[in-house]
Amino acid sequence: MPSIQVNTTSTQTMSSKPAKPRKPRAKGRPDAVDGVGPEALVQAAIEELKHSTPQALTLAAVAQRAGVHPALIRYYFGTKDGLLTAATQQLVEGEHDTVRPSVQSNSPLGDKLSARLRGMIELIEANPHFHRLVMDQIYQKSAEDKGKALLGRVTSRGLQLTVSMLHDNPQAPIRAIDPRFLHIALIGLTEFFTAAGPLLSELFGDDADPAELKTRYVNFLTDLILHGLEQPIANPD
Repeated sequence: MPSIQVNTTSTQTMSSKPAKPRKPRAKGRPDAVDGVGPEALVQAAIEELKHSTPQALTLAAVAQRAGVHPALIRYYFGTKDGLLTAATQQLVEGEHDTVRPSVQSNSPLGDKLSARLRGMIELIEANPHFHRLVMDQIYQKSAEDKGKALLGRVTSRGLQLTVSMLHDNPQAPIRAIDPRFLHIALIGLTEFFTAAGPLLSELFGDDADPAELKTRYVNFLTDLILHGLEQPIANPD
């Protein structure tokens, strides 16, 4: 019986043909989704930080929240650290912008001081990892050129608000004080309050209303800073 020969030339030619190399992605800005830019990515990071610690935050989670590819975040910020620094700067300067109309006004000093204190407390309430972000992304980087510049920027803006609060059209004369120390005091007096939930419950009871306690605390600090601890001496007349 004659053997049957099969022509495999075409098959071998097709199977041995090398695959076309993939075309590399062009360098530059990755395609954005609906015009998502750096501001939207920073805001997405801030929202993600309300549910995640800075250490546990991932670019993938931020990208998913923003509806973009993580490559877009890397394009704008380089690394996760760069994104966290931008988010921290936005939080600090956003609070400054929020309270500026109240502080730089003709209102009585007590009203301006209350607005400043409340704004600082509510910033930390809304962003529970704010203190950690400031420590890691601003203070601990102050030895670097970029970190020093950022520290100088946010400090200057914050101190300007404190000076404006004291001296912009004061309704009553105030004694001479160093506004730099007052600025530090305001930060210290407000940072711990939000984290002190268990202590507040122990002192005021488990059924104490947090919003009411915050108002009472702001009023207490305002009175303490304005009038001190000593009982005013009664006028003998």
